[in-house]
Amino acid sequence: MFLLSLFAFLSGIITILSPCILPVLPIVLSGSIGGKSKPYGVITGFVLSFTFFTLGLSLLVKTLNVSPGDLRLVAVAIIILFGVVLVVPKLLLIFEIISSRILKQSHGKQKKGFGGGVIIGASLGLIWTPCVGPIMASVISLAISQQVSGEAAIIALFYSIGTALPMLAIMTGGRALIDKFPKIVKNLGKVQKAFGVIMILVGLGIAFGYDRKFQSFILNNIPGYGDAIISIEDNEIIKNELNRINNEF
Repeated sequence: MFLLSLFAFLSGIITILSPCILPVLPIVLSGSIGGKSKPYGVITGFVLSFTFFTLGLSLLVKTLNVSPGDLRLVAVAIIILFGVVLVVPKLLLIFEIISSRILKQSHGKQKKGFGGGVIIGASLGLIWTPCVGPIMASVISLAISQQVSGEAAIIALFYSIGTALPMLAIMTGGRALIDKFPKIVKNLGKVQKAFGVIMILVGLGIAFGYDRKFQSFILNNIPGYGDAIISIEDNEIIKNELNRINNEF
């Protein structure tokens, strides 16, 4: 279990470079805007969402009578809606008031952005699922067959934490860049609206499958790009460990 957890953690870190993930990086970067606590909200929402949806996929599909693709569209709809909220100041104010009440925080504290970050992170957790490597693919297969163990839960958690680290680095780097240039700070409202527009466009692109077309373009024009990223999991030790956990159920 230690080996699979370690490699899942490392795989999560490098997944940020996957051609499947590249189209949603602007959404991750949007976590730099909207409050000092927002990046931590994003990674908290992502870790909880990805781990829960990975292990509870079969239960969700059965209970809600929907396919994983439908759940992905729900996440896309949330991202588009949040983009609209960023573009329209009045909607942003309403969102801050409602989310502050839900989280039982004062309106002033909510402006730090943690609640909004959690929503974005939770949506990213659903979008991220199809982009996983062999280790998490095996864990998801077990979850779909309703065979979830403590070992699978730990592996999923390690993967999501590994993925959250570069996400946090991107968001904190973006925030540092904003703080460094006064002109950006003075025009933060416009920057926020720009990110809202980007989120809407990216969400629509995912909804209509343009993210997959972009992925195909990268793989076709950069030979070996995808293979290089998943090579960390492509060894006999990991294959034997995956066979072991599959044979236990």
